[in-house]
Amino acid sequence: MALALGTRRSTAAAVASALAAMALAGAVAGRSCRVTTPGPEVAVRDMLQAAKSGDRDAVFALLAPRTRARLAAEARRATELVGTTVRYTDKDMISIGASDDVAPPTDITVLDERGGHATVEVVSPNGRAKFELEQVDGTWYVDVPAYGAP
Repeated sequence: MALALGTRRSTAAAVASALAAMALAGAVAGRSCRVTTPGPEVAVRDMLQAAKSGDRDAVFALLAPRTRARLAAEARRATELVGTTVRYTDKDMISIGASDDVAPPTDITVLDERGGHATVEVVSPNGRAKFELEQVDGTWYVDVPAYGAP
């Protein structure tokens, strides 16, 4: 009888452990399946990666509407300066330098996020840089004042 009681306890403990493991797995799986809107730090990380790979289209897609408007104005101005022989586009105004010697960021932190605007700080062995971002229809875009600045 003692053997049967011990076996029942072992079986009950095994079932309880299995149920606890399934509950934990369900909680973790449910949590990872939750859809969240990417934060402003993701847009900055994507911008840095696009610039590093030299992907002008991806960089352009991540730019804030104000930056795109400045690039469009500069493209029109550049086209007027050279006459009709060359027509510049907004993307032609984007300059991506070589990034072979640029160390990857060690930290990307959201410093402030309010009302569709955010400030993100990027820290790397080369120093610190702050980026201003704007949220439009749930998507974050990077404002680069140096692009198209008079």
